[in-house]
Amino acid sequence: MMKELIRNRFQTKKGVVVWIRPLLPTDAPHLVDIFKHMSADSRYSRFHQPLDSVAPERVWREAEAIAQTPQQEGIIAFADLPDQPHAPIGAARYVCTGDGVAETAVSVRDDMQGEGIGTYLLSVLAEEARAQGVQQLAATIQNANKAIVHVLNRLPYPYTKTAVGSESELTLDLTALK
Repeated sequence: MMKELIRNRFQTKKGVVVWIRPLLPTDAPHLVDIFKHMSADSRYSRFHQPLDSVAPERVWREAEAIAQTPQQEGIIAFADLPDQPHAPIGAARYVCTGDGVAETAVSVRDDMQGEGIGTYLLSVLAEEARAQGVQQLAATIQNANKAIVHVLNRLPYPYTKTAVGSESELTLDLTALK
């Protein structure tokens, strides 16, 4: 871990120290590790398709594509876990899609969910996006994904949620506060 890249640290609800740094083009192995520590339900909530028996080659290709996407900003979180020092535990990113608008996504491995990591990552990412001139963060979520709604309710920005079948379109307004 290159210390000069660490942006900040925080503690989870259970006191685990987490550090965050920018997502780098070489982070595909870390993204694969996060994916491997996600259940089929978590993968479905995040990627909108069943990914419980996906080929390892596809996982690597997708992780490399995410890590190397131009026009994106992202952060990745690490923690020293009992069985895995410097474990990648979550990531968040946004990709600019238009004038002042960016699509966002966040993933947290299952054994670290419910600890405030997703909220913290999305909060930091929203501040960075806002500083870069992004006015809205957009995402498509499964309607059954109550965890992301909980995260959004904890952020200081208002959001709209428009249901479209089994999914909803979310827009987080970075120009206003709740």
